[in-house]
Amino acid sequence: MRLRTRPSRRRGATLVESAMVIAVFLLFLFGIFEYCRYLMVLHVANNAARDGARYASVNVNCPPDQVAAKKAAILAYTTDRMAGVQKNIQGYQVAVYSCDQSGFASNPPQVIAKSSPTGATVDPFKAYSGTNPLADWNAAAFTERVAVTIKGTYRPIAPLSINMGRLKLSIIPDNIPVNVTAVMGSEG
Repeated sequence: MRLRTRPSRRRGATLVESAMVIAVFLLFLFGIFEYCRYLMVLHVANNAARDGARYASVNVNCPPDQVAAKKAAILAYTTDRMAGVQKNIQGYQVAVYSCDQSGFASNPPQVIAKSSPTGATVDPFKAYSGTNPLADWNAAAFTERVAVTIKGTYRPIAPLSINMGRLKLSIIPDNIPVNVTAVMGSEG
């Protein structure tokens, strides 16, 4: 003899459970996509800085009247190697400069911009008025170092933040700093 059981009235429970699981799954999936996009931007910036540093190191010997044009060419060459990915970096900046050798002896090694005879610590992205304390990239002698730095802020398409009153759960931050430096030996 068979006993007949009536199906329970849980028709909506499956839908609610599926919605909760899918929401968590999609949050995780979009987090992976954004992290992969960030790694791609970082990888392209690293390659562009390395190509720019190589281009700068082989163009150290240029006549004094062509320094500004050659520097602009190096910056344009580096930006060209970004292949449009620089649009994902807010406040995108490129700097080319010669390095102070003393920074490499520290632990961990530091890339410090070489200053002119004043000896002041300089920021390669800052515009100095009057006498410029920043030594240009072509001030690097043979075997000294030339650096190209790319700086900016990566802004994810979907920051994936959840505001719950006072608590903010951020899976991916709203802003991620990008600071990539490549150093090459001067061939001049």
